[in-house]
Amino acid sequence: TGSSEAAMLAGMALKWRWRDRRRSAGRSADRPNMVMGANVQVCWEKFCRYWDVEPRLVPMEGEQYHMTAAGALAHCDENTIGVVAVLGSTFDGSYEPIADICSTLDRYHAETGLDIPVHVDAASGGFVAPFIDPDLEWDFRLPRVQSINASGHKFGLVYPGVGWLIF
Repeated sequence: TGSSEAAMLAGMALKWRWRDRRRSAGRSADRPNMVMGANVQVCWEKFCRYWDVEPRLVPMEGEQYHMTAAGALAHCDENTIGVVAVLGSTFDGSYEPIADICSTLDRYHAETGLDIPVHVDAASGGFVAPFIDPDLEWDFRLPRVQSINASGHKFGLVYPGVGWLIF
């Protein structure tokens, strides 16, 4: 319910697009992985378990409670179906540097040919960031962002269990 189901659907889209690209290139599609910070909502770990995707969790260290661009890149390879970036960590409310993550993946694509998409888990921050920081680029203004989920029940004054996924 809520954006947990939306996240699962986003993960399935990432996996199926990656699988189709791999098969079209005559390559194996049997070892997918997904890169995300250790601060992600548990639904992402469930997604990986349910759909046989290796979770690559970027650790939190010291006072850093979310994924960085360098941390994300260090976990990517040809089997990465996508990077999940969080806009509004449930640990401390922080926003992961989505624009930096995207530009780092753009450079990685230019260097290696590996084109890794980004999904933004905006379950919490998607309802506040546009109002408190309208110039923050975290959404479809960044071409690498292919999907976003949000939870209506967190800020939408609706019954629990309302979530959205947009492409």
